Amino acid sequence: MKKWLAVALGAGLVLSYAGTGHAEKADKKDNTKWKMVWSDEFTKQQLDRTKWNYDTGNWIVDADGNGVSSGWGNNEKQYYTDKKDNAFIRDGKLVIRAKQEKTTDAFGSYDYTSAKLKTKGLFSKTYGRYEIKAKLPTGKGLWPAFWMLPEQDKYGAWASSGEIDVMESWGSQPGKVAGTIHYGENWPNNKYTGKDYHFPDGERIDQWHTYAVEWEPGELRWYVDGNLYQTQNDWYSKGKHTATNYSYPAPFDQNFYLVMNLAVGGWFDGEVDATTKFPAEMEVDYVRVYDLKNRAYRDPVEPVYEDVTLPDGAKQPLEDGNLVYDQAYEKAIKTITNGAQTLDPTYWNYVTLPDFGGTGSVDVTEQDGTRFADVSITKPGTQTYSHQLIQNVSLAQGGRYQVSFDASSEAERKMVVKVGGGAERGYTKYSNEESIDLTTTVKPYTFTFDMTGETDLAARLEFNLGLAQAGVKIGNVRVEQIPRGEIDETATKPALPDGNQIYNGTFDQGAMDRLTYWQFDAGQTKGTGTVDPVTRVFTFKTNPAKGQAATLTQRGVQLKETHQYVLRFKTKAERMKQMQVKLTNADGTVSYLPTHEVPLTKQATTVEVPFTMMQETDLNSVLQFNFGTAKGEVTLDDVELIDVTPIEIDRSPLKNGSFTDGLNFWSSYVHYDAQAVVSTVNEAAKIAIASEGQEAWSVLLEQGNLALVNGQTYQLTFKASSTVARPLEVTVENAAYTRYFSQVVAVSPTVNTYQYEFTMGQDDTAGLKFLLGKATGAPYAAHDVTIDDVRLEVK
Repeated sequence: MKKWLAVALGAGLVLSYAGTGHAEKADKKDNTKWKMVWSDEFTKQQLDRTKWNYDTGNWIVDADGNGVSSGWGNNEKQYYTDKKDNAFIRDGKLVIRAKQEKTTDAFGSYDYTSAKLKTKGLFSKTYGRYEIKAKLPTGKGLWPAFWMLPEQDKYGAWASSGEIDVMESWGSQPGKVAGTIHYGENWPNNKYTGKDYHFPDGERIDQWHTYAVEWEPGELRWYVDGNLYQTQNDWYSKGKHTATNYSYPAPFDQNFYLVMNLAVGGWFDGEVDATTKFPAEMEVDYVRVYDLKNRAYRDPVEPVYEDVTLPDGAKQPLEDGNLVYDQAYEKAIKTITNGAQTLDPTYWNYVTLPDFGGTGSVDVTEQDGTRFADVSITKPGTQTYSHQLIQNVSLAQGGRYQVSFDASSEAERKMVVKVGGGAERGYTKYSNEESIDLTTTVKPYTFTFDMTGETDLAARLEFNLGLAQAGVKIGNVRVEQIPRGEIDETATKPALPDGNQIYNGTFDQGAMDRLTYWQFDAGQTKGTGTVDPVTRVFTFKTNPAKGQAATLTQRGVQLKETHQYVLRFKTKAERMKQMQVKLTNADGTVSYLPTHEVPLTKQATTVEVPFTMMQETDLNSVLQFNFGTAKGEVTLDDVELIDVTPIEIDRSPLKNGSFTDGLNFWSSYVHYDAQAVVSTVNEAAKIAIASEGQEAWSVLLEQGNLALVNGQTYQLTFKASSTVARPLEVTVENAAYTRYFSQVVAVSPTVNTYQYEFTMGQDDTAGLKFLLGKATGAPYAAHDVTIDDVRLEVK
């Protein structure tokens, strides 16, 4: 076991390693020293409010205080307070106490109180050693944790900006703790990786232990009592509107703040039971943060994957590289209608379980020489996974995989396709949950993903077909490992989701030089063109030179005939007086933008260049910045090219609001903690709710893909009733849960018409949602909610 030597030195405490043992690997000598730069030893009589803030309540709320999700997004049952009963100092120790007591707020009632402390706004840091000495409570449903979140969501909403869990533990499993990182894209396309630490025999979480993470650029190391038990260096971050991943080591290259809390209930350790004792206490001796003392932080090294192979015993790829067996469905598809049945580990399975309300059947049909699994749906069920076509495949950690298939449906509808782990892996996602728009015509679909999880010999390829009545055909299914090839930087570039036609205009994506999609040519200037990893701006520096000027170029820019554009970027300079901006065809012989001379100053300036494409459409045009040959320095950032051509506004973006076409264009969701069936009766949406669950969104009716226009005022009208008087919530929000409209509506057995207006502050694609889950006054007796004549129109 590794031990620590502590020596008082200068302004802080210096730690140095002594001993040679690691739980994960053995190093003969490690002379790393850490100097303490921040701590709380809890020696005061009261909590130091210059170091800690409180999170209070039970709900995640938006900037306007509107409730977004109860239970802190984890189905937690406690209400966090700032009272001394829940967080206080005792005998030089911080005590976070969870109590079994009732409390209420504007959102509802709760059976437990506890505390959640954080340093947001008071202390945050990038890199270092973060350590807590604590004694944790035991008992089913108790969830103590010490973790870290970004001070600013620099890369987007959770989890694209990251989360570091230094320690969290299961109250019902006192012999272990876990360390985890969360990363990837915005929920639900987030990823996580981590490991458990199992204490030596006889040791438990309710004894004093030291938990720590050492964080360097491109590496995180977890320790318990000085024992290294895991190292992580493989992660990524991708924004909602970015062309590729942010440059490694994002998102773990920014300031994070500290969080300590004791949760009750939730999905991590389940609900409390009769064995759980209250009050429950998490005791903390100290929290300390250190900087490296005797060496510089390591340089980040982006993970490289070579010769990724599957181990013996895996389901190996076929001769053509396909990891999917029986592509032509020549073997019988196993039908599973009972949770006690097991999947065929090699071939195809059709799963429809009564717990989720789905009933149907699968046949094999042939069309144009291709055999398809033809799923007929009698009852669509309450979840996307009410109907599933599944095959297990073997995936190796570090591999890049491509999924491809052909599919069609009886009517326009969506299905969700993903690759992930099974029950033993917590159904974790390896790929994103790809939402596929199906039509009556067979079309090919494809997506790729990187396997960042540990090798899984029984990963699940899932086609989730629930929530819609239309049957689906699926054929030519392939999963194959593909090379991690370089990005074709010269390929044509369709507009990004935010409308920008310049890729990596913020110089923070792709390779670690942050110049992916750009080509820098120093010409004869002998100058340099680099991106600082901290400021994330492109900088050109040079001394006086003659001959060819330095340029920064992006190829594959799409320009359409007669369309109007605005080219926009930020720039400033030292000594240099001007630069040129060009937009031309691929060989530079045709200019689409008259050569534009940009005056440069020492002050950062946003430059806007409007123009109209007067030539024929060119999907491979070239944007070039010409820096000249003068001595000096110029910076460039936030480059964007936006198509501002006036478009015809869809004055009625919502479709099938009368439900005459069933639930076409609509989707529904019923969380596992609720019971409901969504259908249409007499050309109206009927939501039969047996149990509304624990979240407002536990029962949901939604129409997405609504293209809403900046500055337009929309009028929302609908009819609603309920066999039991109750409130429901109506929102218009985007995929990041930014709400443009939110209203709680009281419905009753009388059919009433509701009408509201809201004005869009930006162009966006949003969804109209009727949230029919947990609400004030719940639980309710079984009831039916009817919604009809929904209209969303430009006023």
